[in-house]
Amino acid sequence: MNVLNREEIFTLAEHEGTPSVSLFMPETRPHDARQSQIRFKNLVAKAEDILGGMDLRPQQREALLSEARALVSNPVFWERQNESLALFSAPGLFKVISIPSGVGEMVTVSDRFHIKPLLPLMATGEEFLVLCLSQKQVRLLKCGRDSVSEHPLEGIPASLSEALQYEPLEKQGQFGGGSFPTHGAGEEDFKDNIRRFFRMVDDGLQKILKNEKTPIVTAGISSLTSIYREASTCPNLMEESVEGNPEAFEPREIQQKAWKIVKPVFERSKNEARERYGNLQGTGRSSGSLEEIVKASVEGRVETLFVALGRQAWGRYDPESGHIEVDDQHTLGNRDLLDLAAVSTLKGGGTVFAVDPEEVPGGADLAAVFRY
Repeated sequence: MNVLNREEIFTLAEHEGTPSVSLFMPETRPHDARQSQIRFKNLVAKAEDILGGMDLRPQQREALLSEARALVSNPVFWERQNESLALFSAPGLFKVISIPSGVGEMVTVSDRFHIKPLLPLMATGEEFLVLCLSQKQVRLLKCGRDSVSEHPLEGIPASLSEALQYEPLEKQGQFGGGSFPTHGAGEEDFKDNIRRFFRMVDDGLQKILKNEKTPIVTAGISSLTSIYREASTCPNLMEESVEGNPEAFEPREIQQKAWKIVKPVFERSKNEARERYGNLQGTGRSSGSLEEIVKASVEGRVETLFVALGRQAWGRYDPESGHIEVDDQHTLGNRDLLDLAAVSTLKGGGTVFAVDPEEVPGGADLAAVFRY
C-alpha cells in the first residue's frame, strides 16, 4: 500500500491512454475486513463490466484487472487496510493507495485517470510541517489535513550525538523518556548543548523552507519544545506543541494532534481567500464560471481556487479555442473539468481549497481568483 506524494499524483493526472481504470472505495467504519473485501470485489466486477463493453481483447482486460483480483483474495491486505482506497490501472501501470480522507464510491474507465478525490492530499492551502524532537532522533513530517509523509532532513542533524559528536547522553539524562539533570552546573551544560543542537536544527529547517510560510508544529516533551522555541528564529513556528515523546506515536497520530493546532490558521486563510473573492467580484479578477476558470487554470492565471469535493462536471476542453463542452455523464473520452481546473491550478503554483460544496463562494462548484 502506498501514500503518494504530490509529484506522483501529478504523474497520474498527466497520464493519457485508453483504457485507464480509476476505482475509489470509502473506508468501513468500524473497520470490517470481510465487508471491505466484498465491496472491493463488487467494484472490480463493475470495472470488468465497463471494460467488457469496449473493443478489447480478453488478454487486455485480464491484464488490467489481474492484480486487483489478486487483492480480492488477500485476507492479510484487508486486515491492514482500514482507510479509504484508490486504485489506478492502465497498460503497464498499477497503483493502489490509501486515502485518509473520505471518498465516494466510484469506478471510471476513460483515456485518463480521475484524481479529484486525491485533492485533499495535494491542496497547497493546508500543508504544514511537524518537527519531532527527541535526544535520539529528529524527524520532519510533511502533513496535510488528512495526509502525512516523512520529509528528508537535508542538512538537519538527526540526533544530538550526531550534532555535537557526543557519546549517547543517557549518562546525563534521558530525553525520549525524558528527564533533565535536576540541578547544578550539569543541568546548565546539558541545556546549553541542547540549545546548540536546536540552533543547528533550526538553521537546517529554514534552508528547507526557503522563506515559505508553511506552519511548523513541534512535537516532544515540554522541556524540549520550550528550549527549541527559545532557540528558533522561524516566524511561522506555532506556539502550541504536540506533547509527549514522538517516538511513542505513529506518524498518523502526530499528524492528527498537530492538525488540531494548525486548523484555525488554515480556516483564517480560507476565510481571507473567500473575502478576497467577494471583494474582487465585478472586476474581472474573480469568477464562478466553469469555462472561464478552466481556461485560466490551464493558462496558469488562477491564484486561488475553491473546488467542491464529491461533485463532477464531465466534459471536454479544447486548449486551442478555450471552449468547453459539458456532458450529462461520464463517457469514454471526457473528463471531470473540476479535476482539470484543480490540477492545472496546482501545477501553476496556485492555491487550491478542496472543500464541501456549501463552502464554495458564489454557490457554484468552483470559484477562482485570477492573477490578472
